[in-house]
Amino acid sequence: MSEIIVLAGCYGSGKTSLGINLSLQRKALGQHVIAVDLDVINPYFRMTDGAEILKAAGVECLFSEFVNTNVDLPQHFPRLRTLFSQPPEDASIIVDLGGDDTGAVALGQYAAMLKENGAKCWLVLNKYRPFVTNIADAKESVASIEAVSRLPFTGIVANPNLGPETAAETILSTVDYYLEMSRVLGIPVEFSPVMEELVPQVEGKLPWPVIPIRRFLKPGWEIY
Repeated sequence: MSEIIVLAGCYGSGKTSLGINLSLQRKALGQHVIAVDLDVINPYFRMTDGAEILKAAGVECLFSEFVNTNVDLPQHFPRLRTLFSQPPEDASIIVDLGGDDTGAVALGQYAAMLKENGAKCWLVLNKYRPFVTNIADAKESVASIEAVSRLPFTGIVANPNLGPETAAETILSTVDYYLEMSRVLGIPVEFSPVMEELVPQVEGKLPWPVIPIRRFLKPGWEIY
């Protein structure tokens, strides 16, 4: 049975790094993985930057021909409509969506077929990023993304981090925030992606699962 996972959220939430990690982890389990880069907003930090890593692992990559050039236009792929309406059997499709409501526009035309095929739309949420530091602002941001993408979020990925300065307490101190977001939005917290070296310090101390991740991309501001 196929699965479609859409990763959406605010700028700097960690969607791209998570998308690469999920793609590699599922490929390591022997799945057919298709990584889709729909980030038409941020030309500096997107899944395409991990294309060599993904392809070397056998992940199929579906990226715009204009990505990483000086032409940054919403370029849709002819194959996307077929991919989302008739996903290959037993395939895992990981979609990296652009930040905030502007980036989510790219998904709107595919919303109906994604819903029909049971797509999971995960809100990747980093409490330490601007505009989502409190519940009211985060709720407003979520509503904007859902309105233009036409796809409601089905779960929250709790990804509190301060880049290389992240410590165990950085993660553990945000539990109440994510529990309240889960209550307000009416969707569950699915898991927390945590750097491998911090996993022993937080595993079992969070009320949801922990998924170890590695840092494959290192932009200038060092946020994963």
